[in-house]
Amino acid sequence: MFRPIIKILFLGRAAFEVGRERLEDALDSLTARAGEVKSHETDRVEEAKEKIKEVVGEVSQHIWQRSEVIENQVRERIRRQVADFSLGALGDTTEINELRAEIATLRAEIAELKTTRTPA
Repeated sequence: MFRPIIKILFLGRAAFEVGRERLEDALDSLTARAGEVKSHETDRVEEAKEKIKEVVGEVSQHIWQRSEVIENQVRERIRRQVADFSLGALGDTTEINELRAEIATLRAEIAELKTTRTPA
């Protein structure tokens, strides 16, 4: 009579131990999966960060290149305007010098006319 009761106690204890082991295995498995997921997610986050850095680097490089192109265009436009202004000013200077030469010639002719008229 004690044998069946002892057998039930052993069966109960064995069931408890097996259940506990299964629960521990399940928790270990869950913990391992969580670690893998966390590791995988960390890797994915790192990959995303790297991709974002790469895209930002490419965009900033394009922006830098475009700014240099625009800067060169503006410099060229300013250079052309300065050159046009300088040529215009040079043209004005040339015209002024030509006018001065004509004025000097006219003064010389007037002076000559005065000298030729005065004695008469």
